[in-house]
Amino acid sequence: MSEEENMPAETAESAEASAPALGVNDLKLMANIIEVVSNRGAIKANEMAAVGSLYNNLMNFLISNGAIQAEAPEVGDEEVAETGEKGND
Repeated sequence: MSEEENMPAETAESAEASAPALGVNDLKLMANIIEVVSNRGAIKANEMAAVGSLYNNLMNFLISNGAIQAEAPEVGDEEVAETGEKGND
C-alpha cells in the first residue's frame, strides 16, 4: 500500500492543493529574465548555447500554446544585407 492510500481523505486533498505549481506566466517570466541577463552581458560565452537552447524551447512552447504571439522579423538592416541596397528608391 502506498502512503497516500493510508492518509485520511482530508490530508491527501490538502497535500495536492498545496503542491507547488508552475504556470504559463512563470514561463513567460523566465523568458524575460533570459532576455534581460543576455542584454546585460551576464551570460558567459561557454554558457550561451545552453541558455539559448532553453530560451528557444521556452519561446516555442509559449508560442505553440498561444501564450504569446510570434514576433515578426524586423525589416531594416537585414533587408540591406540581403539585397545590398537600401529601400530608398
